[in-house]
Amino acid sequence: MKEVLIISPYFPPIGGSGVFRLHRWVKYLPEFGFRPIVIHYDRLPGEPLDQSLLPELSDQVIRHPVRYIEPSGRGIRAWLKKDRPEAVGGQAGKAGGGSGSGILNRLIAGIRDRVLIPDLSVTWIPSAKSTLKEIFQKHRPRAIITTSSPATSHLLGLWLKRKYHLPWIADFRDPWTDSTWAVKPVWPFSALERRWEMKVTRAADFITPYSEGLGEMLWRKVCEHKPDKFISLGPAVDTDKFDGIPGSERKYEFLYTGFIEDFYPLRIFSALQSLNRRREAQGESVLRVGIAGKAGIKVRQFLEPFVKEGWLDLLGYLPHPETIGLLKSSRVLLLLHSGPAWWVTGKMAEYLYSGKPILADLGEGEMKKILTGFDRVAFAPDQEDQLPGAIREALAMKESRRELPKEFTARGQTEIIVSLLEKAV
Repeated sequence: MKEVLIISPYFPPIGGSGVFRLHRWVKYLPEFGFRPIVIHYDRLPGEPLDQSLLPELSDQVIRHPVRYIEPSGRGIRAWLKKDRPEAVGGQAGKAGGGSGSGILNRLIAGIRDRVLIPDLSVTWIPSAKSTLKEIFQKHRPRAIITTSSPATSHLLGLWLKRKYHLPWIADFRDPWTDSTWAVKPVWPFSALERRWEMKVTRAADFITPYSEGLGEMLWRKVCEHKPDKFISLGPAVDTDKFDGIPGSERKYEFLYTGFIEDFYPLRIFSALQSLNRRREAQGESVLRVGIAGKAGIKVRQFLEPFVKEGWLDLLGYLPHPETIGLLKSSRVLLLLHSGPAWWVTGKMAEYLYSGKPILADLGEGEMKKILTGFDRVAFAPDQEDQLPGAIREALAMKESRRELPKEFTARGQTEIIVSLLEKAV
């Protein structure tokens, strides 16, 4: 069996949306004759643990958890309390890792975020390099896969490419220097980071961006036309896993899964509130809504009145099987998205495969273009007074399984990755 080295800082037992893409590839690579050797964080402050993901991996998978101490107050606290399974906080990244609420702490964090490039994980490089050297002494990887964010993983891939001259696939789940949510570094660090991005884009044998728009942001920096080595691979669903999980006993008329923040369109909840008040006045049962995922502080404050009214449940982060069970038992799935045109959310493939009606409040962009190719998707209108009509339209739709293209499935995507590895090797 050929061995492939994978650098994926976010990987089980760490939970959260950032782990699923590489977890699915690692799960199915052994079926195609590749043994994955994965190097990842030992823990990540602010992210939950999801132990349910590890048993899905075969005995062929070799994991190397490497100590990561995030350079922040919460990172140091998590390290000092390393016996605890998780720490409280946000996501790690260039702008992440709040060190506290005081003015001095915010000042230190602001300076740190503008000089540590490409992200806070750059402090992980010495430990990761040491482990990588041990891996190459013990194993003979035939190829390398790195994924971002964090972009630090690509710097490690570039180092390995130069040192061992192995085929390399650089996977981009998020933008690098074009990120709209990361703190921008100051010059000359900003110039150095752009240079690194160019070197990675040129040196990788294949690049697999999460969307066509994300890929275009990268390849336009090095050439005028899309190179053949850019192969877009978006969201995917593990159909075997999905089919094997029963529906939950808890049922909702509307369910939203995944991370939710205040910059997402939230007007559907106000429309549901008005509709539920009308239904109560008429003696009808209210429409129950569940949110299964992490919610930001501001969005929780916005949603709290609906929770008190009794029709909205904030379920928090759940193990993946529980989330799938809720998907199967719910009537309509909510898809909220107002990000850049290139942004495609990972939950979309599971939503489509479930066969459930989807009520989508989206801006114009790549995800809306994809969804228009499927049936039983109700798009929220621009006019807020027409939202109740869209809600009723979604409720009237019937459930029916949709056929997805190969690249929208976990095994299909892994087959594409294997074809790239075979071609590169």
